[in-house]
Amino acid sequence: MAQRKRTHDVYVETLNPNRAKRQKRSSESASASPGEKFLCGTVLFLLPAGIQKTRLQLFKTQVAKYGGLVEDSVTDRTTHFVVDDSMTVERMCKIMKIDTPPLDTTVVKSAWLSACFRAKEKVDCDSFKLDVCSLAPGATPTSASDSKGPLTDHTSAADAETESRHHQFPKVGVMWNAFKPQPGGREEEDVDSDYVPSDDDQPGGSTSGAADTGGSTSTSADTTPNTSPEKKLPVGKWICAQSSKAPKANLNEHITSKLEDMVKNYESTNDKWRAFGYQKAIAALRKHPKEITSWEEARSLQGVGSKLADKIWEIAQSGELRKLNEFQSSEEIQVLKLFTDVWGAGPTTARTWYQQGFRTLEDLKTKANLTHQQKVGVRIYDDLLDRMPREEATEIGRIVHDAAEAIQPGILTQVCGSYRRGKADCGDVDVLVTHPDGHSEKGIFAKLVQRLKDTGFLTDDLVSVEDNGNQKKYLGVCKLPGVNRKHRRLDIIVVPYEEYACALVYFTGSAHFNRSLRHLCKKMGMSLNEHALKKGVVRKGAEKIYEGTTVPTPTEESVFTALGVPFRPPEERDH
Repeated sequence: MAQRKRTHDVYVETLNPNRAKRQKRSSESASASPGEKFLCGTVLFLLPAGIQKTRLQLFKTQVAKYGGLVEDSVTDRTTHFVVDDSMTVERMCKIMKIDTPPLDTTVVKSAWLSACFRAKEKVDCDSFKLDVCSLAPGATPTSASDSKGPLTDHTSAADAETESRHHQFPKVGVMWNAFKPQPGGREEEDVDSDYVPSDDDQPGGSTSGAADTGGSTSTSADTTPNTSPEKKLPVGKWICAQSSKAPKANLNEHITSKLEDMVKNYESTNDKWRAFGYQKAIAALRKHPKEITSWEEARSLQGVGSKLADKIWEIAQSGELRKLNEFQSSEEIQVLKLFTDVWGAGPTTARTWYQQGFRTLEDLKTKANLTHQQKVGVRIYDDLLDRMPREEATEIGRIVHDAAEAIQPGILTQVCGSYRRGKADCGDVDVLVTHPDGHSEKGIFAKLVQRLKDTGFLTDDLVSVEDNGNQKKYLGVCKLPGVNRKHRRLDIIVVPYEEYACALVYFTGSAHFNRSLRHLCKKMGMSLNEHALKKGVVRKGAEKIYEGTTVPTPTEESVFTALGVPFRPPEERDH
């Protein structure tokens, strides 16, 4: 009898919302048994147009009850886009303000949800799908393994996502990505290497940057691409396929400079979502071929909503931004910015210090309970914030090399980060260490660090040893001999020679360039990190359920060849 009551409730809730509103629905708040969590792993976006408000709320309640998730916007995790049963493709596009329908997310009618609730299981959605392909001119069915559609980077409005689970087609000139914000976040320490953790190592599956505007992650096996040199992958506008030396003029620098200040303010308060939104707007403004001359023009930019368009237009008209002025006059914001620049402290720690009544670095020195790393960061605060000239980074790299060579002849060392990308100054120094015979680098790590300490070159340990698979990493502070020398951040990474090529790509950066490479890998059913390039990777949403097999990469060039993109020397990766 109880089972019958539950079935009746579900029927009322999904098909007769007016009656459901009048009834006491205790089953809504009751949790489903583990066996009834049939929507686990399903992430929905419900387009409200045409769906009664009460029915919409009932859908949300039932989805949560059965293990699913409803989000307020389309994100990189969205698996199903649910529309009213009477919705047409043309009307949906008009509501969403997009030129052509989304082809990287399954679009289903709300009757599918009702069917799932009645059956108490996740029913096949094929018969409930909206035919979004009807507006894609010239589209023909394509699988993930044989797609010839142009792949474009996440900085582009077009995105040729061809995933086998959706049985869909290459996209053509859509603006759908503007509605797919990814979870934002501050980059790692603002250091010069511009490397960030691999997408697969992070919660949520990706690290999104300013110009990455979305793209779905396959929930089935990504087909292994043909990585032979003969294959010419259509790379479109992928950042990793473009030279950073290409001429580009930012005609809206007067606007982007103030928005960049807003990003820093939001990062210092740990407001990652707003920081990410501003970063997307900055990227769009930099690419815009003309100076912004109207609110409507600002609003038309990819990823720019009405509120952000208001701020862009305010700057364009007056040269000022009231919100930025408020930030700059706020004691709290200024103190948080000061504290977040302490090495070893992030926005959360900075806010804790502020709430404890600390306002200056002297307060931290004398009153705060600091970790060893934070004590170092406070003591040499100004030195670590100061960028060093390229010549100084060269000296540091030479000292590390000479010490390593004295321990193990034939050793290879390479200064990476912005130094390798040819920048005139650097925030820190990252040195890769390996040996071409494939084994002599083993055992050198501890000896090298100790030798550099004995000479007084290394002054402070931040992380004395960080094991990362077969790689070992030292994070510390060094100081060149001589008068008026400053303390500098130094990372030493010892890697096996078989991982050297991928490590070079990873630690050279830039962060934007590396993100583009990793997103391209995901499209191709591959993965790339500082250890290896792998093919045949199987992912379910953000989760990697099969690691794939390693692609031999004896050189940096071989990494690019395997991905079908032209090799870019380090100085052309400074995006």
